[in-house]
Amino acid sequence: MGRPNVGKSTLFNRLLGRKAAVVHGEPGVTRDRNLAIASWGRKSFFVVDTGGYVPAAAAGMESLVKEQAKLAIDTSTVILFLVDGKEGVTPLDEEIAKLLRKKNKKTILVVNKLDNPQKDLSVHEFHELGIGEPLPISALHGVGIGELLDGIVDAIGETPEATEPSDAIRIAVVGKPNVGKSSLVNRLLHEKRMLVDAEPGTTRDSIDSFLKYDDHDFIIIDTAGLRRKRSICTEVEVYCVVRAIRSIARANVVFILFDASVPLSAQDTRIAAVVHRSGRASVVVFNKWDLVTKDSKTAAEFEKFTREEIPFLSYSPVVFVSALSGQRVAELPKIALSVLSESRKQIPEDEVTRVLQLAIQKKRPPVSKSGHPVTIKRAFQTSVEPPTFTVITGGGSGFGKAYILYLIHFLRREFGFVGTPVRLRFRRAVRKKG
Repeated sequence: MGRPNVGKSTLFNRLLGRKAAVVHGEPGVTRDRNLAIASWGRKSFFVVDTGGYVPAAAAGMESLVKEQAKLAIDTSTVILFLVDGKEGVTPLDEEIAKLLRKKNKKTILVVNKLDNPQKDLSVHEFHELGIGEPLPISALHGVGIGELLDGIVDAIGETPEATEPSDAIRIAVVGKPNVGKSSLVNRLLHEKRMLVDAEPGTTRDSIDSFLKYDDHDFIIIDTAGLRRKRSICTEVEVYCVVRAIRSIARANVVFILFDASVPLSAQDTRIAAVVHRSGRASVVVFNKWDLVTKDSKTAAEFEKFTREEIPFLSYSPVVFVSALSGQRVAELPKIALSVLSESRKQIPEDEVTRVLQLAIQKKRPPVSKSGHPVTIKRAFQTSVEPPTFTVITGGGSGFGKAYILYLIHFLRREFGFVGTPVRLRFRRAVRKKG
C-alpha cells in the first residue's frame, strides 16, 4: 500500500512475474483490491494490490478506495509500505506511516524508483517514518526484488501456503458500465470486495475473487464496463477493455449482465456477440429486477424479447436478479455449474452420426451448384468448451449458413447443450484411388 502513483501496481506485477494489473502514469488507475498468488522459492502467498491511499479522504471515489485499502491492511499478514524514492518523504507518507505504526503489523518499508540503490543516499531519509529499515528497489527495472521477496518470505514465516484450486471454475461478469457488475460480485461473495459507486466506470481492471459454493471452487472475475468504441477516450480505458475481453477468453462461464430497468441497447448486443464468438458458456442475467414494474407475465415477455433481439444467444438461460436485495443471486453458481456441464458434454460418434443423418432425412439440404446432393458420411466430436464436431460430407460442395444452423438446432433438440455454443466443422470425404 501507499499514496497514489508510487508504483504499487508495477510492484504487484513484478512480484507475480506477469502483468496482472493495469499500470499507467495516470494516478488512481487502481481502485479495487486486486489479489493474486506469487511464489518465491518453495513459498506461495497472496499479494493484494490496493488503490492510492489518501488518509484525509472523506467522500467520493478516494474515500471508497481508502475503505478498500483499510480492509486489505486488516486482513494481511505482512504490509509492504511503498514510497517514492525520487520524491522523498511527503506529508501523505507520514500520515500513512502513523496509521501503520498503530496497526502493529509486520511492515516492510519499500523505497521505489531507485535504479542504483548503492549510489543513491536518499533512501536514508525514510528512516524518519519510524517503520524500520528502508529497502531500496526499482519495481520497473527489477532492482532489489529478490531481497524484497526474501524479506516477505521471512516475515510470513510458517503461515499456511496460498493455493489456487487447480479445478476452480472461472466466471467472468461482463456488461456495459453501471449495470451492477461489482454489486453482483459483492453479493455473491457476501462482502464489499469491489468498489460500488453511481459513477460509471468505477471498476478499472479485471479483478479475481475466490468463492466456495456447494463443494465447488469458483474464481469470480469482475470486469471493467465495456463501452462503445467511440466512447473510449483514454489509454487507460483501452487497457481496461482489452483486459475485460481477455477475461472472457480465460473464463469457463460468462454472466452477461443487462440492466432490466432500461431497454436493451446496441452495445448490449455487441457484448453478447463477443461472448458468443468466444465459445464460452453463458448466462444472460437481468439485474435491477427490483426496479421493474411487473406482473405474472413480465419475466416471460422479457425473455421472449431478448430471444428476438439477440437470437444468436437463444441457447443461454435468462435469469432475473437484484444485486441490491439479493433476489435470486444465490441461484447463479448452480446455473453456472449446469451450463458448464453442458459445455463439457461428450457425445459418442455413432450417436452424433445418427442424429445428423436423421436431420438430413427430415429436411434435405439445397442441391449444390454441381447438382449433387450433400450427404453426411460420419460425424464425431473433437473438443469441448464449446462442443465442437467434425462432419465428414460427400456429394456436393457443402452446406449453406442457414442449413448449418438447422443442423445445430437438431443437435440441441437431441442432446441439450443449454447455455453453450455448438460448432460444426465440415470436411469432404477423401475419395479412394483406383
